[in-house]
Amino acid sequence: EGFDRLAGRVEALGLLYRSLGGAGPDEAVDLGIYLSEIASAVMRAHAPEGIRLDLQVDTWPVSLDVAMPAGLVVNELLTNALKHAFAGREGGTITLHCVSDPRGCTVLVADDGVGLPQGVTWPRPGELSALIVRSLVANANAAIDVRSRPGEGLRVTITFTCEDAAPDA
Repeated sequence: EGFDRLAGRVEALGLLYRSLGGAGPDEAVDLGIYLSEIASAVMRAHAPEGIRLDLQVDTWPVSLDVAMPAGLVVNELLTNALKHAFAGREGGTITLHCVSDPRGCTVLVADDGVGLPQGVTWPRPGELSALIVRSLVANANAAIDVRSRPGEGLRVTITFTCEDAAPDA
């Protein structure tokens, strides 16, 4: 399982590298396209029969310093949902929305699975996912809201403003 997680993170970074093409470090990354590529890769690698992806993305240019941790967080959440959220069920829905407006962008990753067990939080302190989330908050001044109840799934909302996530920020 640890190897699968590492492979997923490496693939997410590989997708980012390919999306940059010949662009320099100050160039923009389209967050919507990048996150949809990550979702496709994770679903291909881990999705069992019966799991549906509700994908809605807007194109939205962000800096590399925002795209990289955002992609890793989304990769982590999608992988966790596919491995744990639907235990004992034959189907379910994972939602990935990346929606922008003139003020900024909201990324929603949610599932209608079992939710986190009572007393468990995401990200777990001391794990790599916690470090990645801190990086996202530091690099983009992102606001992160995590909600979960046993039996009601997990819902993580990440919000950026245009000023904080723009390529020239």
